[in-house]
Amino acid sequence: MKKLLLVLSVLMLLWGCTGTKPAEPVEEETVDLSSLTIVTPKGAPVLAFYNQIENENYTRVTADAIAALWTGDQSPDVMVIDLTSGIKAIKDGAAYKLGAIITFGNFYLASTGNDENDTMDSDDKIVLFGNENMLPSRIWHYLYGTDYDASLLYESDAQQAAAALASGKYSDGTEVDYVFLAQPALFAAMKKNENAKLYKDIQEEYKNKSGLDMIQAAVFINDRVNEATGNAFLTELENAVKAAIENPELVAEGLSVYTDEEATAQYGFNPNVVVNVFKQKNALGNNAMGLGFKKAIDIKSDIDAFLAIFNIEETSEEIYFK
Repeated sequence: MKKLLLVLSVLMLLWGCTGTKPAEPVEEETVDLSSLTIVTPKGAPVLAFYNQIENENYTRVTADAIAALWTGDQSPDVMVIDLTSGIKAIKDGAAYKLGAIITFGNFYLASTGNDENDTMDSDDKIVLFGNENMLPSRIWHYLYGTDYDASLLYESDAQQAAAALASGKYSDGTEVDYVFLAQPALFAAMKKNENAKLYKDIQEEYKNKSGLDMIQAAVFINDRVNEATGNAFLTELENAVKAAIENPELVAEGLSVYTDEEATAQYGFNPNVVVNVFKQKNALGNNAMGLGFKKAIDIKSDIDAFLAIFNIEETSEEIYFK
């Protein structure tokens, strides 16, 4: 017993001489996301950022305005745009990496009620939104080829296309038969036109032809954003999206910052319709908004397969945010 006490005394003496202390728990560094600048197009991507509406660093623009934001001092830390446009921007030199996919199909083709035979023919007037190089046009031509090209009319964004479905007329007054549109703009437009009806679920059409799920809006992160901050942002976004799918009332509450006409101008849709759209399912059994979250690097093979349909070469792992 005396020997044991002697050994313990020596050990205590040595510890005191060296000044060594037991390791203390290291606190994880808190990442501040409040200064990140975020830009999304108006329309469905806004739903993923329902909890950011009052964030002064979050801006919503028309889809065709994003092309000018990829370079320069004003380029945001985080930008959302359709996958193909973002991949092209990176290939052209934009200093961004692909972080996540947040919408997986909210495209539909609706009839205005003007087509007498209720069958889409090559001479029927068909409205798409965006321009010839954006995703709606690319999807359209993958599914239907060039047979309808002489009849295609382009509106600048989903809000303008929704007006065409509601009125049955293109912006120049031309009567139209079908409108290619995204939710939730589709839902609101159909409420304004009692003759309008759903003609095709584009997600179903696409999967029947390709065997793949649709991939639409993608999140791109500026190279200036460090790994810890970028990953913290993606985790927060994933949690927000999952919460929204489980409880659409959270989205309605977040978007209630703006109301009436101001809300439509801010979001590109009437937020009052969002909860109703979330409760609906598309032909594949997913929420009609197509809202979801997948980190891009985790579905690289799916992304490459999707891009191959548009003759875009396989992506390099270097363009992914990890």
